[in-house]
Order: sequence, then C-alpha cells, then structure tokens
Amino acid sequence: MGTPADEQTAADSVPGGHIRLGGPGAETESPHDLLIAVVDRRGLRARRSGDQARIDPPQRPGTAAARAGLDVGALVKTLSPLLPPGNPPAQVVVAVQDVARVLDPALLRDRLGAAANAPAVVCDSMVTTLFGALGEVGPGTVADLGVGVGGLATDLGAVWHRIDGWGPILGDRGSAAWVGAQGLSAALRARDGVPGGSDQLLEAGRHSFGDESRWPELLEENPAAEVLADFAPVVGEVAERGDEVARAIVMLAGEHLADVLCAGEQVVPGAPITATGELLLVRAVKVALASALGKRTRFLTPAFGDSLAGARHLGNYLAGGGTLPHRPPLVYVQGQSALTS
Repeated sequence: MGTPADEQTAADSVPGGHIRLGGPGAETESPHDLLIAVVDRRGLRARRSGDQARIDPPQRPGTAAARAGLDVGALVKTLSPLLPPGNPPAQVVVAVQDVARVLDPALLRDRLGAAANAPAVVCDSMVTTLFGALGEVGPGTVADLGVGVGGLATDLGAVWHRIDGWGPILGDRGSAAWVGAQGLSAALRARDGVPGGSDQLLEAGRHSFGDESRWPELLEENPAAEVLADFAPVVGEVAERGDEVARAIVMLAGEHLADVLCAGEQVVPGAPITATGELLLVRAVKVALASALGKRTRFLTPAFGDSLAGARHLGNYLAGGGTLPHRPPLVYVQGQSALTS
C-alpha cells in the first residue's frame, strides 16, 4: 500500500505526466475515438483511443487526489497533447477521486469540452470504478477498499448514494488504515499491560516501525492513514498465525466492509455488488469479507477492471447514444447547470 516516503501527490503527477505512443496498455479495442482520464491515488492516467496515445504518471503512483487541490488549468494543459487541432474525439470522460473536493468539476468539464471540441463528462472516480468493476455501464454497488473505504450505489437514475468515504477519523470503517490502527492499538495495550493486547502484534509493530515510543511521532511526521495502512497486511499475517486479537480485528473489518456493500444493496436492490482495491490483497481480510457476506446470503460479483477501464466503458456508452444524468457532486454532464443530487 506504499510508504509515505515513496509517495507523491496526484497533483504533482499532473504537470510531470509523460506522453507515450502505443506500446503495452494502449487502448485499441474501443469502437469510438475517446479521450479518457482518471486522477486518483495512482496518479494521472489518460488514453486517447483513436491514436493510442496515453499519459501516465512518471514514477510511483501518487496518493489520493483529495490531498492536493488539483488545478483545472494544469490538468487541461497536461491533456492537451492528446487533443491535436482538427482531430476531436467522439467523447471526453474525466474521473477524479473526490472530484467536488479538489477542483471545480463544472469548470473542468467546460474547459475540456471546449479544448476537445467534443462532449465532455466529469465525474467522481467512484462512478468509473463501478463501471470498470462491472465491465459495463450499469446499476450496482461498488466498494473501493484501500487506505480508506468508499462506496457507491446507483440505479443510473434517481439513486446516487455514497457510502462512507468520511476519512480515517469519522469513517473508513474496515479500511486498511482502520485495520492498521486497530492492530497498533492492540500492540500498545500489550505493552501497557491492559486487557485486549497482543504480544505478537507488539513484536510485529516494533519490527515494522521501530520502538513504540516513536510511533506517535511517526504518525505526526507522515500521512497517518498511509502509515497505518502499511500495517494492515501485517495484522492479516498475524491473524493467520492464530493470534486471537488480530483475528478479531480482521473479522470485524470484514463485517464493516460487508455493511458498506449491504447498505448499497438496500438502496439498489437486485443489482450486483462488487469490490476493488488493495485491501483485497490481504488474504485474511478478503476471507473475512466473504464470510461476513455469506452469513447475510450476499455474494460479490468479481471485478473485471479498474477505474480507467470504467471511463472507457462510459465513453463508449455515451458516444454510442447512451445518457447519464447530471448528478452533482458525482456526475457533471456538459451543458447542464448544477442541480441537487
């Protein structure tokens, strides 16, 4: 899940994006000429399907866009090499993590639409994460499980329901940061000699972060959520070795994550539920989530692709005559003023 020293903000990756032509990963299967772009914790990724040009972050992917406050002008300028004069795409789709928090989505939509001379849609990356996971534009619920937790449930009409995404202090229940925090708290309880501690987690915490006297300072000097998230795989490993405290943490994380998906299923009943994100690489958490859903007779639809793939699905859908409603703060359709969601 990355270490703070290696990370770079998504905004930093925008002016430094590299243009590459063709090669592995170029989008060649689209039936329409699209400009698609995603700015999320992986940095900036963009594709022009018609000529196979693409922009990718120059180095290790960045952290959540929400930390940066993206500049609309810089983003439009970075994408301009994919918009040669006289060669407009059929559709522009840009998805940004926490879009309404980090920039003016309507301004970006209008600026890109004008620069491309093409219809443009700007949306929250959770929208394209859903479509990427489903492998198509359709109703459903998706949970993005990483450092934090965010969910989206939609019927593509009246219902556009965000779940969690409140950050590590108010929410992100069951996230990698939550699991890591619970693990380190249990480690410190063992150190203090109070109930609920785990000697195995204390030993693992010391191995990961040094002496526990430095842990508070470490969290102050670095992005705390990312530091805590780095400990989540360790908690999963300790749980698999039979530590009851770590196992209880992992099982509760599974329940919290199942709550997110089931909350979405309640508002869009009968639609598929799916999940993506690095936290699913922690086997103990993945098993705990499957167990929690199984007890509720709910089952995950396997995720097909990521947010960039979802942007491509959305672009082809719109270029082929499909429509998406204007639903701020999640979807901004060109030519429509802000409406309440």
